[in-house]
Amino acid sequence: MKTNLLKSVLCLYALAGMLFSCKNEDVPEADPEKPEIEIEFTSGSSGEYQVKTGTNITLSVTVTHAINPVYSWKIDGKIVGVEPQFIFVAGKLGEYFVNFRVDAENGSAEKQVKISVFNKLPPQITLESATIAFSGIDRVFVAEVSDAEDAVYVWRLNGKLVSETATYTFNQTVLGDYSLSLKVTTDEGQDMKTVAITVMPEPLPELYFDNGRYRVASNTAERRTMTVPSGKSLVLAPVIRNIDHPTTFVWTVDGVTQTATGEYFTFSPAAQGTCLVTVTEQSTGATGEVEVTCTPPEGAFRRTNGVKKHATNAFDYIPAPGRYIGSMTGMTIVSALKDLQEWCDAGADGMYMIGAFGGYYIVGFDHSVRNEPDKADLQINGNPLGQNWCESGIVWVMQDENGNGLPDDTWYELKGSETGKPATKQRYACTYYKPKDASSSVVTWTDNTGKSGAVTTGPYPRIITEDYYTLTGTCLASTVLEAGLSYSSCYDWGYVDGINSSPIRPVTGHFWIEDAIQVDGSPASLQYVDFVKVHTAINAMTQNVGEISTEPKMPYDLNFVE
Repeated sequence: MKTNLLKSVLCLYALAGMLFSCKNEDVPEADPEKPEIEIEFTSGSSGEYQVKTGTNITLSVTVTHAINPVYSWKIDGKIVGVEPQFIFVAGKLGEYFVNFRVDAENGSAEKQVKISVFNKLPPQITLESATIAFSGIDRVFVAEVSDAEDAVYVWRLNGKLVSETATYTFNQTVLGDYSLSLKVTTDEGQDMKTVAITVMPEPLPELYFDNGRYRVASNTAERRTMTVPSGKSLVLAPVIRNIDHPTTFVWTVDGVTQTATGEYFTFSPAAQGTCLVTVTEQSTGATGEVEVTCTPPEGAFRRTNGVKKHATNAFDYIPAPGRYIGSMTGMTIVSALKDLQEWCDAGADGMYMIGAFGGYYIVGFDHSVRNEPDKADLQINGNPLGQNWCESGIVWVMQDENGNGLPDDTWYELKGSETGKPATKQRYACTYYKPKDASSSVVTWTDNTGKSGAVTTGPYPRIITEDYYTLTGTCLASTVLEAGLSYSSCYDWGYVDGINSSPIRPVTGHFWIEDAIQVDGSPASLQYVDFVKVHTAINAMTQNVGEISTEPKMPYDLNFVE
């Protein structure tokens, strides 16, 4: 989510010129708007900074309605900068008033920032504003506090003192809402933060197969389906939830136990038809199942009579919570899908908002996009703002292997620079919970790695009527850095809304079908694809911008000639 992100770039809007091609002195000219200044403050600064000596503070502005502007930063009347961005170096102790001024043909404007420089600062607490805990399970809260030398800690649960150390272990069996506060005091001052905790029933161990779509209570019992063309093999692996240390997996095909005992199983059908594949984790007894249909050989349903190079058919749109999601969708899934179809019909290359981790769209082409050897096949642009601001999204592709024109076959991920790295989580699942207050912008979540948190820039999507929903996909490690401004650096290659910096795949926004992989990372070796899914790949918040949310544009077939 990048709106209001332009921290170091001055936004200038040219005003319209004369209303008529010739001057009419009887018609008065409209007064131009005066320049306006917006200073971008870090979270919690409220227009004033308190910093330690030796610290640098980056001050940035956005100026609008200024014609031929001249800028100046001043301290004690002395000009110290003439660009939209100024770095204040906290040297000597004291209070400093930094003024930014713009002088333009249509007027002037000025704003001030106060910076206080100390040897030591009051403590500052970082604590999530809302979270989920499960009945009877320890949830350890660790105080993240800056400038906490010789600090005194006081934790209170619903007003009652519960801890005076830097950590507090929360464990409640009564379901409902709790208020946990932390006050930290030092010789320099104090800070206090409160987190709202909702205690829910302990979740049950679970295995399921990801079919690329969202999960809600009403569809979790639906049997997952996949396909594999005759003569090829399909690698299967379940999503694992609420099982801390999985042990042995038992795989069966139509009731016959297989030799595989790990989380991956290679299914090689002997003939066309449908088989029921099940997997059971022995320590918990959790079982998942998927119906796999062996279809005619690859290419049997390949389509070659398309007329458009861009995606033409909308199949699914499920956003995650995010700042602009409320304005992107109607009140129902049907109306949201109608909006996505209109976007495809227009063939426009504008961005589509999909929200925080897991939010996605699924679209299809009116033809099969062929895998051209040694060439990029798909173009999906994003909205990166330089190497220091990207919001990576994963691309998935699917063949219409059963020939029914629907994306109900098997999804294959297009690998990127982070594929296979320890910090990359495949089959990652994040569950978002509807706030009790429908107007709340804080949406709590839990994931299948035992973590929880909140998207604090909500809202919960209006199109999701259930109390919670789960989005599944590949999660990349966060690259967020808070250093006065918020940064989210780019990965080398392979992701939407990024900037490529590797000779492996040097062109940003270009994707190769030959990069499609099975769930174990082995090549999928696809000759063509029919459907594309893009989902946000990072689960992170930033202080200044909000949630990390991919902003994908329209998919194009790079090798199609209309």
